[in-house]
Amino acid sequence: MKKIVFAFILLCWTQVCLSQKITVKAHSVVGYGKHQDFAKKAFVALEQVLNSDEFKDSIIAMKAEKNQGYTSEQLYNIIMQAKEKKVPKDSAATDGIVDLWVRMLEVNGRDAKWKDNCENPSIFGNQTLGIDGAGDGFMAICPSALDYWASIDDVAALVGHYGHEYMHVLGFDHHRLFSSQRWREQTFVYKVGYLVRDLVKKMSAD
Repeated sequence: MKKIVFAFILLCWTQVCLSQKITVKAHSVVGYGKHQDFAKKAFVALEQVLNSDEFKDSIIAMKAEKNQGYTSEQLYNIIMQAKEKKVPKDSAATDGIVDLWVRMLEVNGRDAKWKDNCENPSIFGNQTLGIDGAGDGFMAICPSALDYWASIDDVAALVGHYGHEYMHVLGFDHHRLFSSQRWREQTFVYKVGYLVRDLVKKMSAD
């Protein structure tokens, strides 16, 4: 009898976790200039996607590299619990809320080392679009990427960037020695970024 009760409680707890809702909160948007409203649309779209049944079903069905050995249900719960691993100094994050601090990369200033990565694809054909907290808790984006996406109103692409970088903030990575771009695109970080991007496109088309 005790085993049946325990199994029932475990099932109920799992269902609660898998049906929870989440809020996206942008604490700071730095250096976006005229693209502030574009970013706000992306935050709204990201929250809509994260709370969708399509996102839940896709994460649970997802097979990906670099998932730290978690089951798909555990990965979904990690996202929905939103326990950020790093936030800006003197800032606070709330569990259950996607806490975001975003900024533009200053490629002509303190972030000059990223200038070539942002503006010139590597010999492997991939190009840096942004970086995660990089130690300061801010998700930073390349000016060229933000300018281009805003010029064509590609909210989905910006949401994909946020989704990708937020997986880094949650503690996931796509590092492997001598890895190819093709392999990196099979990692959990990349797949989540692509998933939220594609779901925004789908929802916009419906």
